[in-house]
Amino acid sequence: MTTLKILGGEKKLSVSDLEKFESDYGIELPGNYRTFMIKHNGGYIDSYHEFLGSFRPIKYGQGTVEHAIQSMSIHESILDSEFIPIANHHAGNPITLCVRSGELYGKIIIFYFDRDEEPEIVANSLEELLGVKSIDEL
Repeated sequence: MTTLKILGGEKKLSVSDLEKFESDYGIELPGNYRTFMIKHNGGYIDSYHEFLGSFRPIKYGQGTVEHAIQSMSIHESILDSEFIPIANHHAGNPITLCVRSGELYGKIIIFYFDRDEEPEIVANSLEELLGVKSIDEL
């Protein structure tokens, strides 16, 4: 099996960057996503994926998670604030991470803004989405 590679991430994040992000938006990020962002801060995968086009960086660079939250959750109110847009689907639909406490916490959900479909859980975890046992494999 070929090991998946994440390429083209933005400037490295610090733990304090992530803590400020969580504080600014009143959320608690799952540990696996925190690890992924400290390691990569966005990027794209080196091969075709059914859902993923690219991961958004938390901050730094273009198309950040912070910008997407401002746009989709605050200004346009098209995405509930309990779902943070972490990646882009090939068709531009947001792939989100649920940060709502409860059974959906940490699940990866796609919202279809280009067609009339309900949001869909595409993976129970970031690891499942990427097909790895641990984020440390990336």
